[in-house]
Amino acid sequence: MHQSGIKRKVLLAGMALGYAAGVVRRRAETVPAVADGSRLGCLVGKPMTVITDDGVHLAVDVDEHPDPEFAVVFAHGWVMNRHCWHIQREALVGRATLIFYDQRGHGASSAGPIDDCTIDRLGDDLAAVIEQVVPEGVPVLLVGHSMGGMSIMAFAARHPELLASRVRGVALLSTSSGGLSRHTFGLPWPVGRLAGLITPIVFEGLLTRAAWIDRSVTLKTRTHLPVARYIAFGGGARPDHVRFVSDIAAATPTEVMVGFFRGLCGHDKLAALEALRSVETLIMVGEDDRVTPPAHSRRIAESLPRARLTIVPDAGHMIGFERPNLVNQALNDFLDRAGRLARR
Repeated sequence: MHQSGIKRKVLLAGMALGYAAGVVRRRAETVPAVADGSRLGCLVGKPMTVITDDGVHLAVDVDEHPDPEFAVVFAHGWVMNRHCWHIQREALVGRATLIFYDQRGHGASSAGPIDDCTIDRLGDDLAAVIEQVVPEGVPVLLVGHSMGGMSIMAFAARHPELLASRVRGVALLSTSSGGLSRHTFGLPWPVGRLAGLITPIVFEGLLTRAAWIDRSVTLKTRTHLPVARYIAFGGGARPDHVRFVSDIAAATPTEVMVGFFRGLCGHDKLAALEALRSVETLIMVGEDDRVTPPAHSRRIAESLPRARLTIVPDAGHMIGFERPNLVNQALNDFLDRAGRLARR
């Protein structure tokens, strides 16, 4: 194919990705998808609001336990919200106090200015959630998917004392310690290389049309679906799962989407992993992940030789939906190991 033709196709793909992901809906909680006999996104717990040091309000759901061995805090990924943990929430209910929150600008949480859409700020937000929601004396386990895993790394780098005093284990699912600016989205060279170069330019261009994009709900939701199917999932994904994830992503305001895309591209927390050497650590990633490929998880595992690394076969980025039984069992085992270590 002529080089100009390749560039044109990559540009169109990048525009479709950004165009669809910028849609905003009133509430992601209203998505009428169904999975395993229950409505995805319908689970609610004790509602709480965490107020960060810069005045952002974070929406929090707490599934309380009468005598918790741990409090497990779940941090979701880029353009997701707390409801993306629906299947894991059902599987782990009753095991511990479970805490789910919307990252700033996502779901029902407020955003703040675009310049505060940074991974470091997410690390500070996670510290605020622990300090304001988890009762004193209750050990903490952290579970992060994608950008949520990066939030944990930023928390470890910026709040080492709080990590050392409260956190007993960390699960890093489909995430990265850095190097995402060289992203190819699973496309072959040279198309993948061109996509990595063009996508940031397209995303920045979306800011000038953010208000219009966020008003174009129906068209943008439909446009986003095939993009989410390719980017977020491997083969054999359930259509209701794909639509649920697509609709949550489409609910994220364009400014937040672009702001945190910048944060992802600049993310570099390899050195922060040193702080996790003293805690039980689980690392999981889909073997067909196009967002944070297995090489990123292997790099994390190399820095944490005691960590358990699992490459999930035939799965993409959304392993919690694609291989829920395997992920849920791994998280249950993770809680068991952390409990045994805490009792020594």
